[in-house]
Amino acid sequence: MNYKNLTASYKDEMLKTLKEFVAINSEYDEATVSKVDPFGKGVTKALNYIAEVARKDGFEVTVYNNMIVEILAGKGDKNITIMAHADVVPAGSGWDQDPFEVVNKDGILFARGVADDKGPLLSCYYGLKALKDNDLLGDYQVRFLVGGNEESGSRGVEYYFKDLKKPQPTLGFSPDSAYPLTYGEKGMYNYEVKSNFEVKGLISLKGGVAFNAVIEKAEAYLMNDESVKNALLKYKNLEVNDLGDVLKVTCYGKAAHGSLPWEGDNAGINLATILGEVLDSKELKKISELYTDTRGRGINAYYENEEMGTNSMCVGVMSYENNKFYMTVNFRYINNIDVKKMVNDINDANKDFEINVISESKLLYYPLDSVLVSTLLRVYQEETGDYETKPLTSGGGTYAKEADNVIAFGAEYPGWDAHMHSPNESIKVDHLVESMGIFAKAIVELGKKL
Repeated sequence: MNYKNLTASYKDEMLKTLKEFVAINSEYDEATVSKVDPFGKGVTKALNYIAEVARKDGFEVTVYNNMIVEILAGKGDKNITIMAHADVVPAGSGWDQDPFEVVNKDGILFARGVADDKGPLLSCYYGLKALKDNDLLGDYQVRFLVGGNEESGSRGVEYYFKDLKKPQPTLGFSPDSAYPLTYGEKGMYNYEVKSNFEVKGLISLKGGVAFNAVIEKAEAYLMNDESVKNALLKYKNLEVNDLGDVLKVTCYGKAAHGSLPWEGDNAGINLATILGEVLDSKELKKISELYTDTRGRGINAYYENEEMGTNSMCVGVMSYENNKFYMTVNFRYINNIDVKKMVNDINDANKDFEINVISESKLLYYPLDSVLVSTLLRVYQEETGDYETKPLTSGGGTYAKEADNVIAFGAEYPGWDAHMHSPNESIKVDHLVESMGIFAKAIVELGKKL
């Protein structure tokens, strides 16, 4: 079977759907969260959009509590489960365009979600649709799950498996990472840092849009003082505006995915460090000491091995107002370490502050010779001709962690930087088109293993 030829005719339909899908701002929106819209109105709209697309295409579709969409094809006691997500991280600033309008520049698509995860989601969906339309599915069920809360937790998937008690996948994959495939994902320990303290002269500080993205810009307001102003003007990465009685200070950094914080430059930590020195705040100095190193050295949680690299630490949101300090930490850890000891060390390092766990996510690891890994690797190699690129481990966290027998599979190609969670997120049209065939073959080949 030539899967590239099978899926090629779906290109225009896929790109049209992607344009409409991306136009829906599906950031988590606390301001519109309700019982009806558990992740905000935008996420609900995106989930129901993809549900309606699938209904028109003849799939059996159920939207569960506006938390997750279930798209079914075929029947059988065993299933292949595909897990993708309709929500996106906040667009942030620094874009060359409207982040919710797909722009095609020489075969490269730019917009929030084209790579994470609306583009790969639709590439996989149309691969499945091609199989259904051509009666190529076997005697098994395919479940295509689209969640609404991947970027800020996994409540939709948790609701599906734990509350609704749906059966776990027999085999499956999540089109939400990179090729060839990701056989190991770091564990996550997400927590918040709180404290009450006074920083004389500091009115407020704010930075960050998501717990799993490096802070790109941070702002502070200070009481105007000539010596403080002169001290701040010495820093090249600051913009200082004299507003009369108040100084507005803006620090610019570089956004990056929470799994790769060293690829960014954290404006929140940088500003806290500068203000700690200029305003002589022992608390801000302590925050700087603990959280400047993005691999966890400051909190005594640095670990490294050859297979998964190092731990990573991303400060994603930071605020100070009315003497109340708040910060989120997205910590990711490698395999073969004592997790309990690591957590105790983190808590001990933060003994001057209040630490509250936001969420935890287990580490994922499948052997290279497992049926799941070996089958998907072979599919990628046969469809692309790339036998050189090795399977990956990742600091990223996907839905694969939230279910049995699932790994992340595509769709970022080797050598391509999609700028996920950053401005100007992008993906090649050719990659999305080729992936339709890859995903279609993956479903068929996994089906043979059931």
